[in-house]
Amino acid sequence: MKERVIAAAKKMKREQWIVCGLVGLLLLVIAMPVKEEGQQAAEEEAQEAPAAQESQPEEGADIRREYEQQLAGVLEQVEGVGKVSVAVTMETTGTRLVEKDSPEDSQTSSQTDPEGGESRSESLQTQETTVYEQREDGSQIPYISSEIYPEIRGVLVVAEGGADPVVVQQIQEAAMALFHVDAHKIKVMKMK
Repeated sequence: MKERVIAAAKKMKREQWIVCGLVGLLLLVIAMPVKEEGQQAAEEEAQEAPAAQESQPEEGADIRREYEQQLAGVLEQVEGVGKVSVAVTMETTGTRLVEKDSPEDSQTSSQTDPEGGESRSESLQTQETTVYEQREDGSQIPYISSEIYPEIRGVLVVAEGGADPVVVQQIQEAAMALFHVDAHKIKVMKMK
């Protein structure tokens, strides 16, 4: 068997050796481990994430406090409601989408051997990078293309006028209009 392979190799022409070498090279390229797009993006985010993760709970709490103050401020202006205390719970902390630049580079090459055979190779390469925004102090931060505010899980309103059914309905309608939550997620109670 070994002798047959050696004899066949001796009979091969130069072009056949080149084709075998190219096929071998192609097999090596195919066999190389390649990071999937999602895996590469996850690794990039993991590198950038420590600073973002530290500030997210703080930002979520700020948004929650802002919602509570906004609703309390509005409700205290309504006749019959009186003093108000508001608590808002969030389903999520919200999401910020970072702008990414994804340039594509494609190359096509074809070769024709003397026997009329043609080989063609195409390669497409994409590399995703984060777009950064330059601050006045010279530092860079990722450019936020859009922000999804947190979803509200529930609203609790404790009001002096919480015993009056008309006032309770007005408070529920105000919270529904302001936060786009369903009525069953809003609880109104009388303050002592």
